[in-house]
Amino acid sequence: MINGKQNEPHASRHADAMVMLNQIATREAEERFLPAYKTAANFGERWNRGLGCAIAAHAGWDGIRIMETFAAALEDANFHGECSQVLDMLAKLKAQS
Repeated sequence: MINGKQNEPHASRHADAMVMLNQIATREAEERFLPAYKTAANFGERWNRGLGCAIAAHAGWDGIRIMETFAAALEDANFHGECSQVLDMLAKLKAQS
C-alpha cells in the first residue's frame, strides 16, 4: 500500500499471476487425473496437485529446485519457521549430493 491506497500496478500483476496459475493448475489437473477422480468435492485437492505437477515439471523434476520453490513460497506467506525447517532439510540434502 502507498499512502493508504492499494498499489494498483502490483495488484494488477498479482491478479494476472493468479489467473495464469489457476489456468495452469486446472489444465494440469484435467490432463493428469482419471475421470473418476474428477469430482466437484475434490476440486481443491486436484487444483493443488495440478499446480504441484506444474511446479515439478517447471523444476525439471529436481527435488532440490522444488524444495527451494516451496521454501520461497513459505517465506512469502510469512511462515518463517516452516521455511527455516525446509531450508535445513535442503542443506542436508545438498550436503549428501
